[in-house]
Amino acid sequence: MTKSIIEHFLSFARYIFFEVISPKFNAAAFKNLVDYEYIILEKIAYSFEILSSNYLKLYDELIEKEISMAKITDDTNVLVIGCGSLPATTALIGLKIKANIVSIDCDAKAIKKAKIFLEKLNLKSNTTIEYADGLTYPIDKFDVIFVLYGVKKQKELLENLSQKIGKSKKIIYRTNQDSLDQLVGGTEFLSNLFSIDDSFGSESIYTSISYLLTKK
Repeated sequence: MTKSIIEHFLSFARYIFFEVISPKFNAAAFKNLVDYEYIILEKIAYSFEILSSNYLKLYDELIEKEISMAKITDDTNVLVIGCGSLPATTALIGLKIKANIVSIDCDAKAIKKAKIFLEKLNLKSNTTIEYADGLTYPIDKFDVIFVLYGVKKQKELLENLSQKIGKSKKIIYRTNQDSLDQLVGGTEFLSNLFSIDDSFGSESIYTSISYLLTKK
């Protein structure tokens, strides 16, 4: 009963936040608000199994489609930029496919929590968590790079990646339309740097869009 109540509450909270509240904010203010809310939510959910499991469930459909879109397999080397203290993307990829995953974040406290969380899921063997900045982290060995919504300086990071990635590399860029248009420069900005090979809008996380980007 408690689990069902929490699931209904989280579903209703997502609707209120993304469909009712978010249209009232401009992209920059909304992203700062969302980033802050997610940091708080992840730190709370980290401490309660019933919340963390539902948090992972929220991302399940999104990650499943991203794995398919990027054709991630057991042999794929994956880099996740901006994992946070409750690394849903890293955890779900690791649970679904035995890919080699390195996740980075520039929040030292979040890194400590993320390591413990993945250990609880028995994902220590194929996942690594590091304190690092996506702008300077070496990417040569990775086949697929995730740039998550909460990452700061997305425009600079995408520009940097466009110069470093080789022909065989793939980037999954997760954003929403307002942030993409107003903070980054829209699909025109992306298409000037990359080939946009595919994209989809999430059914479970309102307004979320995932793009598959490759070397132009």
